[in-house]
Amino acid sequence: MAKMPVEFGEWRPDVALLDTKFASEVENVFAGINSYLPFPSLQAFSTVTLPGEVCGMYAARTLGGSWKIYAGTRTKLYTWTAAAWIDVSRTVGGDYNVPFDAMWVFEQSGTKLVAVNQNDDVQVIDIEAGTHFAALAGSPPRAGHVKQIGDFLFLSNLTTNNRTIQWSAINDITGWTVGLNLSDMQEFPDCGPVQGIAGAEIGYVVQDRGIRTLQFLPGDTTFIFNFSRVLHDRGSISKYGFTSIGNVLYFVSEDGFYSITGQQVMPIGTDKVNDWWLANSNVDKRNVVQAIAGVNKPLVVWAYHGSDASQIYDKQIIFNWSNQRWSKSSLSAQAWALLATPGLDLDTDGTEPGDALLDSTALPLDSFVYVGGRPLIGAIDPDGHLAALTGPNMPATLETPEVHLIPGSRAFVSDVYPLDDARDDATGTVAAATRERLQDAPVWQPPVRIETTGSAAAYSSSRLHRFRRYIPAATVWTHAQGVVAEVQQDGTVA
Repeated sequence: MAKMPVEFGEWRPDVALLDTKFASEVENVFAGINSYLPFPSLQAFSTVTLPGEVCGMYAARTLGGSWKIYAGTRTKLYTWTAAAWIDVSRTVGGDYNVPFDAMWVFEQSGTKLVAVNQNDDVQVIDIEAGTHFAALAGSPPRAGHVKQIGDFLFLSNLTTNNRTIQWSAINDITGWTVGLNLSDMQEFPDCGPVQGIAGAEIGYVVQDRGIRTLQFLPGDTTFIFNFSRVLHDRGSISKYGFTSIGNVLYFVSEDGFYSITGQQVMPIGTDKVNDWWLANSNVDKRNVVQAIAGVNKPLVVWAYHGSDASQIYDKQIIFNWSNQRWSKSSLSAQAWALLATPGLDLDTDGTEPGDALLDSTALPLDSFVYVGGRPLIGAIDPDGHLAALTGPNMPATLETPEVHLIPGSRAFVSDVYPLDDARDDATGTVAAATRERLQDAPVWQPPVRIETTGSAAAYSSSRLHRFRRYIPAATVWTHAQGVVAEVQQDGTVA
């Protein structure tokens, strides 16, 4: 019998998949350059739960280099300690009132952490010594988004006029008098509401139907910033669906995914995943899609609602910007954020009150919980626990494209050998799907367990074949490339 390798290939569900090198399906994996990599599950920091439905998180860095994690609910603001969430809400003004379809947005400016939502005055806390948030001095406008660009703090998605942005005085987040110390505002007559500000040296004004660059004009006290429209009729569909890495902006629009570098626009999802995503995401909840930029991997992750019934983020679509490849996963969480682990003192009770000798087996001493400052993508899981993507591997599913193993003839397949290093002989499987004509529906054969030889006896005969590899949860593996099918001709198609 001939041995025919069939690679999984790049996942591009928007293109025809017959006799191509594109994967039919991938789930719970990262996209490598020539393989797929495992996707970890969420691992909780502790058994402590956040008191209420989370709607926003942030990790702020202290002058000493440690990190503090903050989170908000509809009515309160909290900071995380080793054993509990501590209420750091304002002491004057009562409970907060975050809109139902909105979230807290946080931004660090020096030693201050600023938090905004459209229904409450802008809040600020001193990261070093503050015990509670309070209204930011200077009477800034209420806003749905906040961003530090250079020496200025920008507020956007304003309650008074959502087509206007306003920025602080230079190096002074309490200076909000227009015309004083370079503080000013700008209204945009077209491209719809401003969703937020993003970027670094090159800033971006992200609107509902357009993208503009913003650039500081040193020495110019008349205009202060230059605004230039880069993209018209396409902007961010979500108030939280954009992020930047360096000077590159990534966002999801009405028709799919884009990146912008300065004046250069790249439709990164066209002919790849746009149509699939639009067909498989909840249209009523696209305005709250979350974008998170990974810092320890070259990834941008969009968390979204895949089900009409889901009240939490239950799906993710993942873009690897180093190789321009996509993948997806199905993890459920109340909210996602880019976090860093806070450091713990091993001489204290740490995450296990009452365990002063640290002899419990609940968490190993090499757990990431004891290491401060590690960058990671974090979340509040469905049960309210603070968690990170550091748990055992998720169950992975990968499918090859559909192929004519023997063009012009039926092909009989005996064994299928997976090209991966997953150690899952007990429960890992391979399944074959067959059909005689493109007009027929594929028929999946029962999954077959992988034997000690490393192959699965997936006996099938047909003109067209595709193969599905299933790797169980918590299996240790590093790469999955495809399968090798043992094939022989089985008759001729007239």
